[in-house]
Amino acid sequence: MKDDMNLLREIERYLEGEMSGQEKAVFEELRKNNPQINRQVEEQQFFLQQLQHFGQRQSLQAKMDHIHRQLDMPTLRKQAQEENLAAKRVSIRRRTITNLAAAACIALVTSLSTIAVLQNAAKNKSTAQYEDVRRVLNNIQRSQNALINDINNKSKAPANPGTYGGTGFAVSGNGYIVTNYHVVAGADSVYVQNNKGEAFKAVSVFEDISSDLAVLRIADSMFKSQPLPYTLKPQNAKLGEEVFTMGFPRDEIVYGKGYISAKTGFNGDTTAYQVSIPVNPGNSGAPLLDNQGDVVGIVTGKQTTSDGIAFAVKSAHLKRLLDEMPKDKSMKKEMARKSHLEGLNRLDQIKKLEEFVYMVKVYN
Repeated sequence: MKDDMNLLREIERYLEGEMSGQEKAVFEELRKNNPQINRQVEEQQFFLQQLQHFGQRQSLQAKMDHIHRQLDMPTLRKQAQEENLAAKRVSIRRRTITNLAAAACIALVTSLSTIAVLQNAAKNKSTAQYEDVRRVLNNIQRSQNALINDINNKSKAPANPGTYGGTGFAVSGNGYIVTNYHVVAGADSVYVQNNKGEAFKAVSVFEDISSDLAVLRIADSMFKSQPLPYTLKPQNAKLGEEVFTMGFPRDEIVYGKGYISAKTGFNGDTTAYQVSIPVNPGNSGAPLLDNQGDVVGIVTGKQTTSDGIAFAVKSAHLKRLLDEMPKDKSMKKEMARKSHLEGLNRLDQIKKLEEFVYMVKVYN
């Protein structure tokens, strides 16, 4: 909640022109890289415009009330007695009807504006309850010009640690990796790094914005293919079923354990689960696995108002997307085979999985 209030204050400073040139440039870069923050800025701007319009309408109404009160001034009443009484009645009646109609219009517009503002505030509150689990580096103001000195170097990624990153895992033996779309959206270049510290250049070959998924292909001759030890579970996981995940919220792989807490995701999304499991920035795109070592989902986000509540796209939905990939992408269909992790204890499962879970480093 504190972060949300800080962000709101920064948005207000930006819209009111209180930021310095450097702060404004940094904030605009953040808007460009984070669609959620950009949307909040646009909604706050719309909200302020509505308040301004509301103030103008209030001023107009006050002026009309003043005119209406003048109709009862003694001078006007005296003039009305001196003029043709019948004609004056018609004139006063017309003015009264006009004022009443204007007042009714103002009341209607004010009511509709108030409803719109309340709906917009409710939408902002709902949006604030969900955030992408992406890693944003603390020093976002540093120069992004010296990103890649030797982009053809296949043995390691650029020395620059990247703007942000996430997690991905292999879905084929020949270098195809799944991560979240928001991790790689707008990236100039992407590298993936395995548990041995080896980095490989990757390119996005398939994206599905609605489910926040992206498929990367390792475009590096040094990469060696190997068969996968797990499979995508075609059936939905059961409520309360134990699950675990492995991701990169830091510069080494981190294990987390939890359970399926709801059969639907954020706002009742039927293509996702709600999971009670600890996740942090950098866990985006991490695999969610059951006790047999089958992949049951892909971590996409968490609920900001509650600790330990995350969301994951179901593996059945991911499988449908992989089946829809163009045939010329030449991805080996290896997910139909039985998992080789079933029957192993958790330590042995983790040891085998480490080779297929990657840190995704994004540069832009």
